[in-house]
Amino acid sequence: SLSLSLSLSLDLIINLLFINYILTSLQDYCSRLGFKTANWTLDDAFEYISNKANRYETPSNASKREENSVKIYDKYSPRIAEKLNELKDNPNVDDERANDINNSDDLRSAISGKISFESLCLKCLRVSNDKMDVHPFFEGSLCKDCSERYKPCMFVFGNDSKCFYCTVCAASGMVIICDKEDCPRVYCTACMKHLLCPTTYEQVLQEDPWECFLCTSSMPRSFTDTIVRPRANWKDRIINMFRTSCESNGGRHLVAGHNQERRKIRVLSLFDGLGTGLLVLLKLGFNVDAYYASEIDPDALLVTASHFGDRILQLGNVKDITNKTIKEIAPIDLLIGGSPCNDLSLANPARLGLHDPKGTGILFFEYRRILKLVKKLNNERHLFWLYENVASMPSEYRLEINKHLGQEPDVIDSADFSPQHRLRLYWHNFPIEPDLLPSQREQDVQDILTPHCQRYSLVKKIRTVTTKVNSLKQGKLALKPIIMKDESDSLWITELEEIFGFPRHYTDVKNLSATKRQRLIGKSWSVQTLTAIFKCLCPFFECDVVEAKDES
Repeated sequence: SLSLSLSLSLDLIINLLFINYILTSLQDYCSRLGFKTANWTLDDAFEYISNKANRYETPSNASKREENSVKIYDKYSPRIAEKLNELKDNPNVDDERANDINNSDDLRSAISGKISFESLCLKCLRVSNDKMDVHPFFEGSLCKDCSERYKPCMFVFGNDSKCFYCTVCAASGMVIICDKEDCPRVYCTACMKHLLCPTTYEQVLQEDPWECFLCTSSMPRSFTDTIVRPRANWKDRIINMFRTSCESNGGRHLVAGHNQERRKIRVLSLFDGLGTGLLVLLKLGFNVDAYYASEIDPDALLVTASHFGDRILQLGNVKDITNKTIKEIAPIDLLIGGSPCNDLSLANPARLGLHDPKGTGILFFEYRRILKLVKKLNNERHLFWLYENVASMPSEYRLEINKHLGQEPDVIDSADFSPQHRLRLYWHNFPIEPDLLPSQREQDVQDILTPHCQRYSLVKKIRTVTTKVNSLKQGKLALKPIIMKDESDSLWITELEEIFGFPRHYTDVKNLSATKRQRLIGKSWSVQTLTAIFKCLCPFFECDVVEAKDES
């Protein structure tokens, strides 16, 4: 009887909350149209809905919104503006971070000029005697411990394509979000109030839209109000975030010492997906002697079979590749692979990590096992290898991968080569430097939209596309990124294929649904990025001088 009573009470509370949400939403919507809704009841709201004429009328006394205004009370309805003002007037500044800032003797020394800001860790606000890492975004550094906690936080994005953690100190909690759609950066209230804009903090809170310190349009500002100043070359700094050594990851010495006769390339691709490796090699004009692949997704296998037939020699599940298998296919010139990232990403709170046998993170060790086998059985032939995964993994995962591969990763963003931000870590022994990768024709989303259909992009670069349908929406409002005939629209799958560098209709096989096609594409490598990376291999193998056309 008691449990029944509690259940009924809970149902009543939920129903009342639901009714209140409906009323509040209708009040807000109608107030945007100019109706006076402050004293509305639910009956008033339903009466408005039932009157069809109301849907097309606007009260004559409705005030026109000023489109160019930066005041929140002009841009939003009175009800929403009231709530926003409450938050902005009391933004819940993190007391712990604020106390750290106010009590830091080292910070005061940096402000007074007694020490350089480059000697100060912007996260713990202390000077360390040990070697410091450069803070990628602002003038300052990160001590060793803080750096390892900070690095993965910079690339953890929510469904709104904005970061979870503060750009300065990697704090969570209440953050101020950059309103520029192409910028994912957020800033905690404590850093904003005490480090970034101490004398204009309240003014900044009233700006709407607000563009942050790293955005191009904001860079010309004079930063007289800013204690911690942004770096002009922060994009270049990101590339070296994951390096603890100044040594190159790759084998640049191979280029200078290479005088062997060129031969056709033999490839083993693990977690092959849509055959991106073969597509890129053919695009670059490589003469491929053999392309072996391990893939188990039936839809992916169908797509690659329809394009490449028996040019891809399928080996089945990566776990079934044995010593005998490698002996039969050796020698191998190029080993590539990127194991599933879901259980390694900080964006997944239920991640199982590297070692849980129930998860996919453990598949990294299959790549490592096969890498060792190929090196052992390769008949002294040089092996180029490449492993890829997300940048947003916890530091302990990245450091363990470093240990097993004997290499630190390079961080490369596909936005440098395509209309998509896709930040990834690449472990490899290629003779390349990521900041010197051959540039390709800069491309924005508008460049790939289907012509003659009045389609216009709201963003230049889309955020990272995953297997989730919602990843196609952009910004903190999760808006569709395209306007077509004055209505919002999503990217079409054919356009998404081109954003990833695939030919249009590449995944249009067996009447696969749009959702299934996006899942396949969302797990894939960026063709443009892989093309830039693979170009450095041309001097080592038979390769046409003129770049070949896509073969699909």
